[in-house]
Amino acid sequence: MIEELSVKDYILFDEAKIDFRQNMSVITGETGAGKSLLIDAIAAISGGRISRGAVRKGKEKAVLQMILSGPSQEVIDLLEENGFDVEDEIIITRIVNANGKSRMLINSRATTNAFVSSIVSRMVDIHSQMDTIRLMDPNLQLSLLDRYAKNDALKEETAKAYANLRAILAKIRKLKNETFSDQALKAITDRLNAIEKARIKDGELEALEKKIEKAEQIQAAFEGMSEALYLYRKEGGIQDLLAQASGALKRNETEDGFGQQVSDLSFQIQDVFERISDVKNDFFAEGDSLDRMHEREYRIRQIFKENGGSYAAMLETQKDLNEQVDRILHRQDLFDRLEKERKEALAAYTKLASRLHQSRKAVVGELKSLIEGHAKDLMLENCVFEIHFDKKNPAADGMDAIEFYASMNPGQAPSPLRESASGGELSRLMLALKVVFQAENGIGTLVFDEIDTGVSGKVALAMGSKMHALAEEYQVLCITHLPSVAVWADDHYRVSKSTDGDTTTTHVAKLNEDEHFEELAIMASGGADAKSVESMRELAQRVRHG
Repeated sequence: MIEELSVKDYILFDEAKIDFRQNMSVITGETGAGKSLLIDAIAAISGGRISRGAVRKGKEKAVLQMILSGPSQEVIDLLEENGFDVEDEIIITRIVNANGKSRMLINSRATTNAFVSSIVSRMVDIHSQMDTIRLMDPNLQLSLLDRYAKNDALKEETAKAYANLRAILAKIRKLKNETFSDQALKAITDRLNAIEKARIKDGELEALEKKIEKAEQIQAAFEGMSEALYLYRKEGGIQDLLAQASGALKRNETEDGFGQQVSDLSFQIQDVFERISDVKNDFFAEGDSLDRMHEREYRIRQIFKENGGSYAAMLETQKDLNEQVDRILHRQDLFDRLEKERKEALAAYTKLASRLHQSRKAVVGELKSLIEGHAKDLMLENCVFEIHFDKKNPAADGMDAIEFYASMNPGQAPSPLRESASGGELSRLMLALKVVFQAENGIGTLVFDEIDTGVSGKVALAMGSKMHALAEEYQVLCITHLPSVAVWADDHYRVSKSTDGDTTTTHVAKLNEDEHFEELAIMASGGADAKSVESMRELAQRVRHG
């Protein structure tokens, strides 16, 4: 549920904070006061779009925050999988700068709008007039039906089977459209031969580059090695001079042993120069090898360039070229094999699509009874609800084209929702649908943004009663302009607007009992005189206690 909603420097708000409870909270206020701004704030914190105008004029940033509690195990798992520490509360913050850029945080840690949306959508459902329009979309209606029938796993299987069928059909189309000449076959086989002849190994290019780098370093040091060896070996060079020095000292050797020390030093230096000579000789031995390495490097790069740019892409190209050769040389055999695969894939898909159809059909009667029952509670006594099935071409979600139909009057044949109800009737039917389908998705908070548009009087009372009944199982937040709905509030918040001539500010306040009935009186008659207030008290007593 939403424990707290707070906004700072947001559009017309300086600062506002609402502590919600697990009940039915109603938000009212004059038209233009900013009631819907609070719902917009919830949507923005939930990962929705937000405009540059979200920051209050003259301020650098707006801060919107929502504290959620009671996450489901699914939400906890999703948070933990993405590295978030799961606590009793989930604090979601959105900071919007005046330039329109924004940051999203969960428990003070940066995240993305999409991830926040995936979390909040599992905890909060916002229903606005636009959602009423969306509920007329047959595709959404199919999703609702599948959710009620618990078809998620079966739909996934069906989608996989459809993807397999499409892949096979694509291969058949490709094979039918391909025409190859002898020259085309030769070009393909030449490319294949070049790849196979190159015998390139995985990682060979990287290893070759390292070997070339090392050889080039040795080549760069070659001149220094040659000069050092010359100075050491030439007549009268380092080697001869060390031998002469050692001999001179040994002729009159003292107990200090200088002659022997020079002799030992001479052997050490000799060892160093022998190693230098070995490296130099190896370089000469591999002199042609460096050229060959460059040639090999060039060849590998050329093969990669012609076949996708990498070793993995070359293998994929090689596979594709082999398949092309196979299609050319064994075209009819391939047609026969693909046709067999198509029949098998179609049979597997059809079987799953049929199970999906049967699963959907199985819950239609139960859905019809539930929706019509809730519709009658909302004073749609003659409502008839049906789900019409038509067959469509194979698709990822099966072969059912469904649409919700309804009739509101006796003797009237059911027709699609968008054609069957007036504005007020449609609002009530949408609430009935919401009640039924909401029970199946694990959401804990329902937000209704003026869902009561187009109704009044007893009908509005019925809608308020239905939302209040929902509040026994869910947290319900409702924006309304009708006293007949607001009278059902457990908590009542009033949004108002003030101005000092230069700036306009929106305020939100929780009403006490007396203020609650005064606000209802103003909503009903435009004034809060004693008679009007008492009338609202009597209405509340009547609808709450009979």
